[in-house]
Amino acid sequence: MKRSIMIDFSKTITDFRSHVPGIRDWAYFETGSTGLVPDFVYEGVRRYMDDRYYKGGDSLWAYEDETVSTLFMHQRSKEALAEMVHCKPSEIAFGLSSTQLFTLVTEGIDYAEDDNIVTVRKGWIGSRFAWQKREAEGLEIRYVEPEDGRMTAERIAARCDEHTRAVSVNLVESNTGYRLDMDALGRFCAEKNILLYVDGVQALGALEVNVEKWNVDFLVGNDYKWMMNFCGTGYAYISPKVQKRIRHWGAGWMSDTDRFNTAKDRLDLRADAGRFEIGHQHNDGIYGLGLVAMQNNRLGLSNIESYVCGLADYFCSRVEETEGIRLSYDFPRKNRCQIVVVKLEKSLQVSEKDFEAAKVCAPIGSPDENGEREMRISLHYYNNREDIDRFFAVLKKGV
Repeated sequence: MKRSIMIDFSKTITDFRSHVPGIRDWAYFETGSTGLVPDFVYEGVRRYMDDRYYKGGDSLWAYEDETVSTLFMHQRSKEALAEMVHCKPSEIAFGLSSTQLFTLVTEGIDYAEDDNIVTVRKGWIGSRFAWQKREAEGLEIRYVEPEDGRMTAERIAARCDEHTRAVSVNLVESNTGYRLDMDALGRFCAEKNILLYVDGVQALGALEVNVEKWNVDFLVGNDYKWMMNFCGTGYAYISPKVQKRIRHWGAGWMSDTDRFNTAKDRLDLRADAGRFEIGHQHNDGIYGLGLVAMQNNRLGLSNIESYVCGLADYFCSRVEETEGIRLSYDFPRKNRCQIVVVKLEKSLQVSEKDFEAAKVCAPIGSPDENGEREMRISLHYYNNREDIDRFFAVLKKGV
């Protein structure tokens, strides 16, 4: 349906900042926890909500070229996300969260008695807790210990054997900002016929992700960090190989090939990843995810990655020239990303209130046994160098 409503996407990365009201007064460095929401997501969701509130019925979702009903909106979002991660729209599924979707492979696949899963000891708790639940039920989980925050493909490969059914990793480690070498790990898993499961939450929307090139079998992401959306929607890439292996423990009207056909007598299970969606999803979240994926695709993920990693390099250069602060980890360049973790020395007299007074959002951790405090700095493409300079201006006052 044609309608003259424009979704105002940004044409350049530098212009995108003007689309994010939350960054106009504040230097915001907390995207690794919760990202800011751009105007076109807020306004697009609000238009739909206003129509539902004032008119009722299944209102329409607005795009640059047309307005569409809910199921067509789902498809457009899948197309945009598929382009972003290099897969087919039929391989994308939506869910309540990345953690909920991850249970498709922890709970939905029948692992043999002598199978083992290799994962990271100190990885993100969402996927780690899911595997620990299976471990308590008898499945062998092999943990790989990071070394100085590093988790190499070689260390992971060394824990695998002929009984390893899957490797489960985080593309970017939330607590350290370590970026895994997916080329090497994907190559190893493909050669050994080991399934590769990836939590991409701290990468999707900021870094290039290519499930085809990396031989990824299963990938999850969420909406509220780097994808700049409201909380409550997850999405997953599920390869055809994994789709066939997941034991489908539930089905509903969204699982059918002919959705909305209430006169139908028997279920005809969909052949794509949508079979796992079961019922109505968090539609405004799916819409917002699709809009942000469209924006990312227009700007180009390679350009976005170059920009945010460039900001991280600039931040690190400021660390080197500033007293009282140091990098928590020294990773090779290929393993760095848009998240930088630093330590504030005990002598540095600065508090969260000092940052707040300067309108800098950068939470500080509690002191460790040496009196040092840690900070995780997250740099999105709505940030710029002036934000970073404001951060270091606060530190300078505490030296």
